Amino acid sequence: MTDDDQSDISAPPLEDIRSFLTGTCLFSLSNKSIRMLHVDTRFAGKCILEVGQPLDPRIAHTLGERIVAIFATETEDQFLVCTTHRGAWQDMPYVFGKQEVTNIQEG
Repeated sequence: MTDDDQSDISAPPLEDIRSFLTGTCLFSLSNKSIRMLHVDTRFAGKCILEVGQPLDPRIAHTLGERIVAIFATETEDQFLVCTTHRGAWQDMPYVFGKQEVTNIQEG
């Protein structure tokens, strides 16, 4: 399977991702439904992270990773970006601190 094929892997339902994050990764999550984050990081600069879109290649560990969900922690000091490769059913999600997030769009 090529990386392009892997980007089309279907994601588990949102509640399954939430259960994985709270059970396996031990995150307490808010009920906020996040569709898009604007972030400004030291290592990647400014970028937009949107559910359904590929993760910016400056951030992605695997090319073609598609964002399947974005969650905020209960205290909203961290934002968890789950992709087809990280955070949806295996591995840790991409984590952004509130100081890196410049805009949040709920959806």
